[in-house]
Amino acid sequence: MSYRIAEVGPNRCTVQLTSSAGNARFFKTAQWNFHVEPAAEGTLLTCSADFSLRSRYFFLGPLLYAMKGAIHADLERLRRVLEETV
Repeated sequence: MSYRIAEVGPNRCTVQLTSSAGNARFFKTAQWNFHVEPAAEGTLLTCSADFSLRSRYFFLGPLLYAMKGAIHADLERLRRVLEETV
């Protein structure tokens, strides 16, 4: 999949999906919004994903929602790796 940085601002960034092949074919639009703010132990990074499915893949909506725990686990593993490198 390929992405582009669509917006950058103070303490925030938006990344958009630009490809439509492979797993990207399910999405009409997809973007990830990142927001950074100071926290007591360092930096708090907040990530939200906003996407719309192509109509023929609407049945994936509940499945993706059910997978939110797995997505959260992936982000937690990423956080641990990033914290270990500091």
